[in-house]
Amino acid sequence: SRSLDSGPVVFGVLLTLVVLSVLAWTVLCVKVVSLRLVHKRCEAFVVSFWESRSLNELNTQLWKYPTSPTKEAFRFAYSELARNNQLRDQAAMSDLVLNALLDNLTRSLQKTKREQKNILERHLGLLAITASSAPFIGLFGTVWGIMNAFEGIALMGNTSLAAVAPGISEALVATAFGLAAAIPSLVGYNVAQGVIRSLLVTIDGFNADFLNIVERFLV
Repeated sequence: SRSLDSGPVVFGVLLTLVVLSVLAWTVLCVKVVSLRLVHKRCEAFVVSFWESRSLNELNTQLWKYPTSPTKEAFRFAYSELARNNQLRDQAAMSDLVLNALLDNLTRSLQKTKREQKNILERHLGLLAITASSAPFIGLFGTVWGIMNAFEGIALMGNTSLAAVAPGISEALVATAFGLAAAIPSLVGYNVAQGVIRSLLVTIDGFNADFLNIVERFLV
């Protein structure tokens, strides 16, 4: 093929870019679909949260709901609340005890949010790496191919445009491959991050609502 004529280095660069592009497209498609599903599940759980008659009732029916960040936030926060039952059962609760309990719940919710954020961002690093490195990998292949083209011209002693053009055009294919891998990766990374930011806003809202309900109950 024409790409093989440019030498093994350029061919290796093109092969690397093709592999990166295939992996990036796979991650992009899977991630966008899964994030949209997670977003839908989060919103559905929030609706169920407000429709439930009590936190205890929702906790007993937690198995009915598919896994989502808001469900995990509720599960861990409710567990933290259950571990402090003796504090809630006291006839009089001091401000110090109340603040300590609310601080524990806040830390539990924030920890769950960070864990869920890490899960949501899993494999996005490949898109970021491809978006930032693919153009330079392609440029390296182009420079190498042009060097080989000029070296061949020097050996042949023919400097006409007809002799220069094929080698240079083959080398420029590497740059095109690099851009073809980088652009979708960059767009996909930004789209995924946008969905994740929206999910984090939903989680923050749910956490605030949960803390407000608990605080009203305790006070």
